[in-house]
Amino acid sequence: MPLQCRCLHLGPVEMELGRPTGHLAGMRALSWLFLAFAAACATVPPRAATTERTAAVVQAALDGEALYTLAGGLKPMSQGIWQGQVVLDAPDLGEVRAVRAALAPWRNDELWADVAVFSTPYAGKRAAIAYVMHRQAVADVVAQHQAFFAPHGIAVDTHPAEVAAVVERMPELDRHRGLGLLFGYPLPAIEFFVTASASAKATGEQVPRRFVQIPTFAHATGRFVYAVPADAPETAADRELAARAGVVLARCRELRAATPATDADTLLTIAATLSREFAADTAVAR
Repeated sequence: MPLQCRCLHLGPVEMELGRPTGHLAGMRALSWLFLAFAAACATVPPRAATTERTAAVVQAALDGEALYTLAGGLKPMSQGIWQGQVVLDAPDLGEVRAVRAALAPWRNDELWADVAVFSTPYAGKRAAIAYVMHRQAVADVVAQHQAFFAPHGIAVDTHPAEVAAVVERMPELDRHRGLGLLFGYPLPAIEFFVTASASAKATGEQVPRRFVQIPTFAHATGRFVYAVPADAPETAADRELAARAGVVLARCRELRAATPATDADTLLTIAATLSREFAADTAVAR
């Protein structure tokens, strides 16, 4: 199984390396969350190394689809701004801890960023990915889709890390729906993906589809992507999402052209400016 695989869209971002099944799923989700918080409190690398790594992860976020999480939560959650592995026979969490320390500027009242280490191993390793969540946007999604989230124990005041852990361990089709909501995909696209996944599982044949691509700063395709029926026309939801993303991307290009430095402070300032300018977008229905 490749390290980079797909759930609701293509590219090396929202990835999955398998999930626990049966009655252990909930216990492992809680273990995942506990380990995340415990490791976050561990000894962190020196400031110089942390600052350099912060610059790297912030640039990766601004280059990719996490831009749309940082700028008002158009995309409530984004994954893959860093990814690595934990080798089971010789686990070394130095890199995981270093990335967690680098993400510290985005653990505040507005954002939550962390590293998730998945519970299911493959070839003697567990995948690790960094993610960022826009707290208010996540709460809005949960509030607007309580009929889906409440049976899983997720409420509007559930911590973002727990939301991510519980959704990751949901039954397969619920997981697809939950991640689709958190990733900011249009509702018709989410419904199509869930239905098509159920059909493929039953028949062994993939339902024909095409992919809607929303450009990011560094990638024209392959980052913010979702599937729709092969013959589906563009919808109002597609146009609205593309238009709102286009405004964010244009402003990001302006800011980065005006301040081309790539040090951590400059990039964090750009991210903070985008967050402030697009704060009102958080309230838009999803």
